[in-house]
Amino acid sequence: MKEKLAKYKYHIITVFSVLVLMAAFYKYLGEYVYIFTDIKKMKERILGYGTYSWLAFLVMQVLQIVIFIIPGEIVQVAAGYIFGPWIGFALSIIGAIIGSAITFILSRKLGKPFVQKLVSEKDLWLLKKIEHFKEEHKGERESGKSSEERHKSLRRIVLLLYLIPGIPKDILGYICGISSLSLKEFLVISNLARAPMLFVSIFFGHNLSLDKISILVIVLIVMALIILIGVLKGKKLINREEN
Repeated sequence: MKEKLAKYKYHIITVFSVLVLMAAFYKYLGEYVYIFTDIKKMKERILGYGTYSWLAFLVMQVLQIVIFIIPGEIVQVAAGYIFGPWIGFALSIIGAIIGSAITFILSRKLGKPFVQKLVSEKDLWLLKKIEHFKEEHKGERESGKSSEERHKSLRRIVLLLYLIPGIPKDILGYICGISSLSLKEFLVISNLARAPMLFVSIFFGHNLSLDKISILVIVLIVMALIILIGVLKGKKLINREEN
């Protein structure tokens, strides 16, 4: 019995952790789902925690990444709307690091079957892209690349996936957990790549709170152009890395 418990301890801990997170989501956030559609109500709810409002937001940011069905864009915009650009960015990036670490560790401990259950049909291509770099021996013969070169290509792929707008970032944490990346590599690459668009969203939220229409229009145009470039050129850049 002890041997079985030792063998499956990570699975038991993970399942327990997920159940706790789901219970917390249902009890504390589930009844407030409406705030994710109204940024003013979200601000009111977060600031309602007073001195601990920053902690309430941080927990929400972590949960948004771990339970990735929560819309990330409104949480990012809300960071700037509630706390301003700099504190909002700091809280968002810290939450992103913690949340990303949790998703990566969960999938690394539970493996591919767990990840496959999370990935939707439309996001299967992401799983295939990352898995491509695990077939080292076959891949080396076909492409002529060494194991080290393939690992560098994997790092560039992950960087691009997080950098390009429109790609579901939060499921990527789970997918990267079954790759050859280390936790440190993943956290550095993913959060450096997500930082620029994260700041743009937070800056937009900050100016939304100030009702600066002209700046909001400029930021919206910049965001639209970045997203358009990502949609048109993103997959081409990613596919180029496989060759």
